[in-house]
Amino acid sequence: MAEPRDQNRTESGSAGRRATAELEARIARARGQRPVETGAGQAHQETASGLSIAWRFMSEFVAAVLVGAGLGYLADMFLPTRPWGLIVMLLLGFAAGVLNMVRAAKEMNKATAVPAGTPAVPDDDD
Repeated sequence: MAEPRDQNRTESGSAGRRATAELEARIARARGQRPVETGAGQAHQETASGLSIAWRFMSEFVAAVLVGAGLGYLADMFLPTRPWGLIVMLLLGFAAGVLNMVRAAKEMNKATAVPAGTPAVPDDDD
């Protein structure tokens, strides 16, 4: 009586192993078709639209300015420097926002491929 159960288990086990092998083969094929990223998010950067780039710049800039203004306001609350803490930290936040935008632009430019046939330096005719 124990033999039919064992036989069913063996048959289902071999079917399960075949299904697992087929699934592993499909996963391997899918991984082979996926584009390989050489840099952090390079595949995303190549397909990024202008609107997504603008949102990224805007969000980094606004966040830096708001953090600077918030820290300046808190400094003014606890220190006797009523307008100057806010003014100074707001300007530092503005500078940090501009710096973040420049870094993001450099990162995006570095991820962009240079078209074939582009000269390394401008010609004298340019």
